Amino acid sequence: MNKIFLEIQSITIIGKGNVAWLYNDIMTKNGFVVNCISSRKEIRNEYLEVDLIIIAVSDKAIEEVVSKFKLENTILVHTSGTMDMGILINNAKNYGVFYPLQTISKAIEVDFSNIPLCIEGNNEKTFSLLSNLANKLSKKVYKISSDQRKEIHIAAVFANNFTNHLFGIAKQELGKKDIPFEILFPLIDQTIAKIKTNNPFEVQTGPAKRNDIPVMEKHKLRLGEDEREIYKLLSEKIIKKNQEL
Repeated sequence: MNKIFLEIQSITIIGKGNVAWLYNDIMTKNGFVVNCISSRKEIRNEYLEVDLIIIAVSDKAIEEVVSKFKLENTILVHTSGTMDMGILINNAKNYGVFYPLQTISKAIEVDFSNIPLCIEGNNEKTFSLLSNLANKLSKKVYKISSDQRKEIHIAAVFANNFTNHLFGIAKQELGKKDIPFEILFPLIDQTIAKIKTNNPFEVQTGPAKRNDIPVMEKHKLRLGEDEREIYKLLSEKIIKKNQEL
């Protein structure tokens, strides 16, 4: 029996972005033998003769990168939040997904042990091996289907990407009057603390929650055109949701 069916020990990571960098860093620190290559042109046979190949490239590049793979024992996974596991079906007998649910920037250190890892495998043995690997890296490992992962990715865009943009607008508005962004930190911290134990819709506050039209109109007069449009849309959604509760 090939050692791949006992334990994942050797790994090749293909990609040059934040996810590839993160996996290379954490797996190297945990004693795995890791090859990290940045492009398909660098792929050599010895890089494919490993226990696990992680494709950490953009969604549109996955099929091109794996197009010539015909792997027998090596497990092949991608790290996408939106692509089906089945995209790898013609390139390996054992394949899956190894998706980290976290915002990743090379310049900002993260505690990998708290990053949720969403795992999927095309068969029981593959899933077991990927799960065992994940549990060595993180305390939060989830068995997630492709359909579930797509919903998680949408939720993450709302929870992280959109809120980050709104934080940027908030900082921008404060900057107009030379007010430090840190003045909002206690408010942000309390907001996050509340939603961990409550339904966010049920602990909503603010002028839209109260349907305080005079205050909202005053706010909109102080905003630029783009920010006013966002303010108007979100206020309307909050008012509507509050009426439904």
